[in-house]
Amino acid sequence: MTRRVAVIGAGCSGLACIKCCLDEGLVPVCFESSDDIGGLWRYKEKPEPGRSNIYRSLICNSSKEMLSYSDFPPPAEFPNNMHHSQLLQYLQLYVEHFDLLQHIQFQTTVSCVKQGPDFSRSGQWVVETEKKGSGKESHIFDAVMVCTGHYTQPHLPLKDFPGISTFAGKYFHSWEYGFAEDLQGKRIVVVGIGNSGGDIAADSSRVAEQVYLSTRRGAWVVSRIGDDGLPADFMQGARLSMLVQRYLPSWADKCTAQTVNQHLNHRLYGLLPSHGFSKQIPVVNDDLPGRIISGRVVVKPNVKEFRGSSVVFEDGTVVDKVDVVVFATGYNYDFPFLPSSLKAKAGYRMSLYKHVFPPSLECPTLAVIGFIHGLGAIIPLAEMQARWATRVFQGLQKLPPQKRMLLDIEKETREMHQRFACSKRNPLQVEYIPYMDDLARQVGVLPNFLGLLLRDPRLGLSVLLGPCTPYQYRLRGPGRWEGARQAILTQWERVTRPFKTRPVPEAQASAAPLLLTVSCAALLLAAVYSQRKTPAILPDPAAVLNRLCSLPGIIILPSEAEVCILQRLTLVGSSLHRSILIEVPARSTMARRVAVIGAGSSGLACIKCCLDEGLVPVCFESSDDIGGLWRYKENPESDRASIYHSVIINTSKEMMCFSDFPIPAEFPNYMHNSLIMDYFRMYAEHFQLTRHVRFQTSVCSVNQRPDFSQSGQWDVVTENREGRKEKHIFDAVMICIGHHVYPNMPLKDFPGIETFKGTYFHSRDYKTPEEWRGKRVVVIGIGNSGGDIAVELSRVTKQLFLSTRRGAWILNRVGDNGFPLDISFNRVLNLLRVILPFSLLCRLGESRLNQRFNHKLYALQPKHRLFSQHPTVNDELPNRILSGTVCVKPNVCQFQGSSVVFEDGTVEEDIDLVVFATGYSFSYPFLSSSVLGVTENRASLYKYVFPPELERPTLAIIGLVQPLGAIMPVAEMQARWAARVFKGLNKLPPKDAMLKDIKEKAETMAKRYVTSPRHTIQVDYVPYMDELAREVGVRPNFLGLLLRDPRVGLSVLLGPCTPYQFRLRGPGRWEGARQAILTQWERVAKPMKTRPVPECPRSSTLSLLLPVSVATLLLAVLYIKKNNLTVLQDSANSLLDSWKMYFAVP
Repeated sequence: MTRRVAVIGAGCSGLACIKCCLDEGLVPVCFESSDDIGGLWRYKEKPEPGRSNIYRSLICNSSKEMLSYSDFPPPAEFPNNMHHSQLLQYLQLYVEHFDLLQHIQFQTTVSCVKQGPDFSRSGQWVVETEKKGSGKESHIFDAVMVCTGHYTQPHLPLKDFPGISTFAGKYFHSWEYGFAEDLQGKRIVVVGIGNSGGDIAADSSRVAEQVYLSTRRGAWVVSRIGDDGLPADFMQGARLSMLVQRYLPSWADKCTAQTVNQHLNHRLYGLLPSHGFSKQIPVVNDDLPGRIISGRVVVKPNVKEFRGSSVVFEDGTVVDKVDVVVFATGYNYDFPFLPSSLKAKAGYRMSLYKHVFPPSLECPTLAVIGFIHGLGAIIPLAEMQARWATRVFQGLQKLPPQKRMLLDIEKETREMHQRFACSKRNPLQVEYIPYMDDLARQVGVLPNFLGLLLRDPRLGLSVLLGPCTPYQYRLRGPGRWEGARQAILTQWERVTRPFKTRPVPEAQASAAPLLLTVSCAALLLAAVYSQRKTPAILPDPAAVLNRLCSLPGIIILPSEAEVCILQRLTLVGSSLHRSILIEVPARSTMARRVAVIGAGSSGLACIKCCLDEGLVPVCFESSDDIGGLWRYKENPESDRASIYHSVIINTSKEMMCFSDFPIPAEFPNYMHNSLIMDYFRMYAEHFQLTRHVRFQTSVCSVNQRPDFSQSGQWDVVTENREGRKEKHIFDAVMICIGHHVYPNMPLKDFPGIETFKGTYFHSRDYKTPEEWRGKRVVVIGIGNSGGDIAVELSRVTKQLFLSTRRGAWILNRVGDNGFPLDISFNRVLNLLRVILPFSLLCRLGESRLNQRFNHKLYALQPKHRLFSQHPTVNDELPNRILSGTVCVKPNVCQFQGSSVVFEDGTVEEDIDLVVFATGYSFSYPFLSSSVLGVTENRASLYKYVFPPELERPTLAIIGLVQPLGAIMPVAEMQARWAARVFKGLNKLPPKDAMLKDIKEKAETMAKRYVTSPRHTIQVDYVPYMDELAREVGVRPNFLGLLLRDPRVGLSVLLGPCTPYQFRLRGPGRWEGARQAILTQWERVAKPMKTRPVPECPRSSTLSLLLPVSVATLLLAVLYIKKNNLTVLQDSANSLLDSWKMYFAVP
């Protein structure tokens, strides 16, 4: 009987081997060349040759329940996707629990393993080792288990990259990458898009000037986060999905690819590979889509050659001034201590029976453990291999004859090449469940599914339909574990446990399901009725159109000429014509000189709008440059807005641009603050705005002149950087200082803050995370700044706690198919907002958000409804919570020295830093309170622009809104209206009417929003833009557009509500507006077209369907024309569907 077993390596596979040897009564001796357990998962600042190495930010791609040892579940409080330090902690708990450490000899390297003299009889091995500080030793073992993995020998194929010898920068393999800080401000090319390449590209893009990710074949990219926010592998790793994949492989592959593309359109992002989804192990990366859409990572094709500091790609594009190249080009594998006779290959893989036993051995006493790459976690795979191998060593199980093993290897290799897109770098793929079941059958531990369903249905259904967790293989047979049943039945509890860090409100019962059912039933009845009845569905078209006209953001009344067209088409009667109201405003004395206070985005828009209306703007900017909020400075300056270095805007470029100046097509959809500044400078230069700006000039006071009631003029006192004051007279004033200047620091709400021993400051003072490396940090507040700062700090801190009083709904920038989320905000959604009950609208939105991740599970769910608070936009927060690097906590109750006490009674000690992301107050210290008073972030402004109490409307507040959308087009529209009011082209209503409007808006806001200083200036983007556009006279005429230019009309109605829509007609009309609308999708796609992707074969059905549809449409048009039927007898949906061919969506 085999007694002593040499285990080479004390990583996760080696530890499993020690444990399995002990279970079978063998005596393991483990040789580990380093000074600790963990192998791959032990991070070191400096990589050591011949050993695996990982980077500091590494998080496991497999969730804890799927990667655990089969008889040792991870602690419930551990996060689902663990940081490498927590996985190492789990391995240490495993070693301690089973007392494995005594069997390990550290700092002992195996130099040679060879067969003993009488191997054919004894099967013994001679193992030569060398211990640090000692000489060589020779040992005799009855069996050997090789557990050195396949991440120790980097593959650096420099010969495949001509000119690399001339490269002027630095290059290295991903094996050497440790952390991103060394790459600060560099231009980087990452070659290879495996898991390491994707991680390094995303990680380094946070500090680099620019990162280019080069991929030869492309890759399928998936997230760790599955439906409802549960771990993706936990949801997908079930036997049911395995059966579908086995018996319907093509269909399953296609469905999976479609599902993945719904989250991230791989063609659009330049990631689409030529192989199907299941042909290669996908890349797991939560952050990469957000980094690509923000332009921080640019996907490129394979590198063709190097030329000095330039990199030439296969599509002919060249990137200059490259500082660093990281080769994420995989690993070679070899076992230098083994005889060459044992390293025979079959294709690209090593010739091993079931990836474990060399078939050429006379005695099966050597096993290679963990030398595979599974579509799942390595730990349970290696453990199952070890269980089988130890039973073979003990003689409890036999291997088949050599010839049969070789045939099996040949067959398996052939199937692998058919199944996977194999190469020299990835020859070790196995499918998780089939491989586990195959080995389990060898060991005798495959679950008896029918028996389980009959004897224990609850457990049987969990095994069959639930995730295939390792505990299933401890229910029966050798190594049976009494705790396996309980481990399976409680696995969901352990998944949810780490999220339970903040009490969340219970969801209230809603009538929405009943309402939805009733609505659907009514719709069906209407459809049936319409089929049975011959009269027109719309007996009074004019009344219906008038009703539609009254809905904000939908349809405006047509012009007189269009009415004539409609009459000729017999669409409407004279009642529609009579409903047209035309008001020509009276002109008054024209304002000439306008003071614009602030040269941020709102100030620049004001200068431009003044010039458009023939006014003379003079802009006073206290700093030395334009940009306002978006101009990053290392040190925040008092009385000025401040941002952190990593800020990326939450609105996409097509939705945030000025209405007559599209952002360049090559700019990313979500821009870094530096690119926003580039755009502002282009805008200012194009319209020559900076000549009207007086930099380093502060406004001290703005007062009404003595004759204000007649002249409407203002005295404006300014002070330049030398301290010299000047007094100016202006005909009007536009205040554009925003609402992110004065931080709200409510220390009185936090008892004991004066005793806090650490550091605290407002989020306005936060710049970069590096100073807080290894610290314990609490961020208070879960607005956009709080979420961003928590995510960024969590990458360097020891632990980050995110405290929220009410919770929040979290949106992400990346929407369906990988498009920017906000381009889905269109007039159709606005129509739903108008016609659906508020509770139902919220319920639908919340259900959609919870499909991405369950806010209750993640301890984020608030008491308020989705549209009752400004949402938080953050792509990365769910992943940081899932990985445990961010821990959500309730509101802070008090401080006690260096401890923070939360409202649920929990206490976190040794806190080093508290960041108060508690919002801002706004005020106008240079303006008299009699002109505009501000109390608790509330200001009385007509349509958020004009103080109603003024005798003359010559002062406007621009940009003092918090839109559910982009601020730039909103501020621009306010400025267009204000400039026309100043010039006398538009009139404001009487004071009483303005005050009534202000009161109604305040009451509506109070009913809808949570009471908070943050919710005093909220507006809905489309309705508010349309409201102001109606004042200016530029609201699109939808019916007219549909008749005159249906392609543009449908783009305006059904496409994103981009600012160009408000330049199609009326004052300020721009000739380029039509083209800007028709090409907006091209500009969305352009920054991601950085790598050629393979063409997908077109469906013959689709090719046939298109001409048939067109022919049908033409026949319908001819029929209508011939019979002179009323077009409005068709439903609105049918009319719109008939024109969908005009859409040019990529």
